[in-house]
Amino acid sequence: MRLFIYLLLVICCFSFEVKGQKYTEQEIRAKFDSLSTSYKGYTNKLQLNVTSLSLSELVSSVALENNLNISVDPALNQLISYNFFDAQVKDMLVFLYLNFEVEYDFVGSIMSVKKRKAVVEAPKPILAKKPQVQYNAANHFLSLDLKGDSLWRVAEEITRLSGKNFVLSPDIRNKSVNAFIQNRPIDQVVDMLGKSNNLNLKIEDDFYAFSAQEADPSNTKNNGGQKNASSGKGTNFTLKQTPEGGLDVTARNAEVNEIIMGAANELGIHYVLYSNLEGKANLDVKNSSFDDLMGRLFNGSKYSYSKIDDVYMIGELKLEGIRKTELVKLENRTIESVKAAIPKELTTDVEINEFVELNGLILTGSERKIEELKSFISQIDDVVPMVQIDVMILYSKKGSSNKTGIKAGLKDQPTTTGGDIFPGLDVEMGSQTINAILNTISGFGIVNLGQVTENFYVSLQALESNSVIDIESTPKISTLNGHEASISIGETTYYQETQVNVQTSVTNSGVVQSKTWKSVDANLSVKIKPFVSADEYVTLTISVEQDDFSGKVDPSSPPNISTQTLESLVRVKNGEVILLGGLERKKNNDSGSGVPWISRIPVLKWFFSSRLKEKEKSKLHILIRPTVTY
Repeated sequence: MRLFIYLLLVICCFSFEVKGQKYTEQEIRAKFDSLSTSYKGYTNKLQLNVTSLSLSELVSSVALENNLNISVDPALNQLISYNFFDAQVKDMLVFLYLNFEVEYDFVGSIMSVKKRKAVVEAPKPILAKKPQVQYNAANHFLSLDLKGDSLWRVAEEITRLSGKNFVLSPDIRNKSVNAFIQNRPIDQVVDMLGKSNNLNLKIEDDFYAFSAQEADPSNTKNNGGQKNASSGKGTNFTLKQTPEGGLDVTARNAEVNEIIMGAANELGIHYVLYSNLEGKANLDVKNSSFDDLMGRLFNGSKYSYSKIDDVYMIGELKLEGIRKTELVKLENRTIESVKAAIPKELTTDVEINEFVELNGLILTGSERKIEELKSFISQIDDVVPMVQIDVMILYSKKGSSNKTGIKAGLKDQPTTTGGDIFPGLDVEMGSQTINAILNTISGFGIVNLGQVTENFYVSLQALESNSVIDIESTPKISTLNGHEASISIGETTYYQETQVNVQTSVTNSGVVQSKTWKSVDANLSVKIKPFVSADEYVTLTISVEQDDFSGKVDPSSPPNISTQTLESLVRVKNGEVILLGGLERKKNNDSGSGVPWISRIPVLKWFFSSRLKEKEKSKLHILIRPTVTY
């Protein structure tokens, strides 16, 4: 019995595995494949659809449903949402192991699910920054690019490259130094390094000895390190570097030249001063950058700056190195009229040329002026709305005329009978026809009307005409916001002009006639200029002009032209329709000629007069619909 107990204890000890072991995907799959041979619940298929269910509840419910011995840590409270259809239990457990921070421990048939402990990586050592030092052994020239480098590391690097030795006093060994010097003799470079960082240099037997510079009695410290500077009687300024790397500057009638140099030295900035900066300034700024300080001091002056490789070039605007040329491309509109829209104050000391091929402007001037000009151009470089205008023209014309009467008289020659009987009566009868009618009437023996002379004629007219004209046109025109669009529909007629020239000479004289055809136009023209507001309402300036032929004074003369115009200023919403009307014309003509008094008597007037009645009415309606697109 005791032997059996000992064997059981040995088996249980060997059944324990290393807790918290990190398995690979192949190892964890092999582990579940081995368990599934003894515990069939691992191979059962799942039909699950879970939403916002904690990980511990999911595993516990699956274990209970498939009769598995699984212990779940309540700390696994991460919410998950997944669908598991026809997936085996072991596949789900492998999926959870690979995609969530869980770990499995196995004790015989019991599996423990716990939250995986985060692995904390050891911090990587921070490597010291290597100073940027270059040395040319052929000509003993040295180059430095230092930004807050430790002095002893700089000295160590120069010694390694050049073989020159340095001696540093203990109090300046860890001093941070700044310098930017390109390709100058090593003695000059080391000397400038000391001067720019307030160090004393002594050169002796190929040794460079650096020591701290004694305090300048003209500069005193107060207010926690704030520096006071003075230049001449009644002028002063103070500089104080802020923790953010800016400057607090207070100046009262101080020289601009001294403020700039003092700020550059305080911030360790490299600069080249091309000319003395004239002028004085009064200012009080807090936490100002070096660029912002110079922008404030140079505003409205003839000075500016540019920055090349961390070196500031300072001087007059026109100097090379400070002057800058840049191409500014427009993205949303054409370059047309942009140059004319720039205020004159912004173009001072800046040369502007249009580059049509690239739809841009070439700007030449100081960087400060160019940046100000670029800011304005970016504000006006907006999408110009496109306005499509649907113009629906409705024109109708109705007219009628009645022409009746009898005319009789004498001509120079006999008249031949002719004319139309149908559909309207317009006949002119000669003397032969009239005498034949009179003879017929006289043949009845009642009345003898006699005969008319050979040149006698009679004209009979009874005509009526009606006309109805309807014209509908729907043109579409598009234009940019603020630009005029126009459309014209018209008719052209021609007339002949005769010119008579008299030519005289010694031998003879004569008359020469020349004929020329000329044209006359009658048009319906519509001009529209749209202006789109921010709320997409469109203000339309509309001008309509209608010409029409109205007959001729003489068959050989040009036709008369009547003109009607309409001008309107309206505001309409994008996509809405507006109606313009009022171009309406009426004509009534009732005229006649005949024998006095008798031509007014009813019935008799039809035989002793000729009359003309005309009626004409025309209407023009215009429908306009603007549509704005971007």
